[in-house]
Amino acid sequence: MLDAFSAWFLVFAFISTALFHVAIVLGAPLGEYSYGGQAAGKLSLRLRATSIFSVIVMLGLAGHCLAQVGVFQPLFDGQFNQIGNWAMVAFCALAAIMNNITKSMKERRLWGPVTLAMLAASLVVAI
Repeated sequence: MLDAFSAWFLVFAFISTALFHVAIVLGAPLGEYSYGGQAAGKLSLRLRATSIFSVIVMLGLAGHCLAQVGVFQPLFDGQFNQIGNWAMVAFCALAAIMNNITKSMKERRLWGPVTLAMLAASLVVAI
């Protein structure tokens, strides 16, 4: 039951993060909350383009979690699926580290706790 709750939490978190990046792509003034807080307001076209990649990754990870709870058919069976789970843990760990050491206080306050919760949930799903 905890693994299903964790997977659904991750679906929500990954989709929410994807929507955050869609807002960045569309020009929302979220610079202080992303990419190390490099720029206040609207981000450069280069960083906005990077957010397109982030949207794709986040939706892919949400899809992987939906497969874990049976909404989608998993792309891989058994051992390869487990490798995907541990890759998700590694991604969440990197995100947690980066968002908790950023110089941007606003980014750290917003994403620090979220990414730590995502890391914990991904560990539950993987184990």
